[in-house]
Amino acid sequence: MAKTVYIDAGPIVAILSKRDEHHFWVSERISEIDVNLVTTSIVIAEAFHILKKVPKGISGLFQTIEEGFITVEESYPKNYHFIHEGVLKYHDIQASLGDLSLLSIADDPKNSKIFTLDYDFHIYRDRSGNPLNLISPYNS
Repeated sequence: MAKTVYIDAGPIVAILSKRDEHHFWVSERISEIDVNLVTTSIVIAEAFHILKKVPKGISGLFQTIEEGFITVEESYPKNYHFIHEGVLKYHDIQASLGDLSLLSIADDPKNSKIFTLDYDFHIYRDRSGNPLNLISPYNS
């Protein structure tokens, strides 16, 4: 297993919303992960926006952070060039700031995985141009 798993907004929302179509799949994957989950404040903002409509979604999000289930890193100030370049590079697929903020902190692709429900991560590349190591429902 990877040393670090970087989690995107989709799996965060899915684990906190039993009505989400990926809830069961994400729950199974979460039970298999034995390392820390890490995300960015931008991803948390995306999840917050979506979870406003989910009963107890916001309190669940806060609880995952407060209890240390998910560690939140600030990515933008130190990686804004990478994030800006990525948004422009992947403009045709409308890359989100959250996606690029996650890529910006996933700096050890051999020892980390990105946990996502977005197919876009199969298109994105790491800083060396290599495909990403993913936990994704689109993996074959």
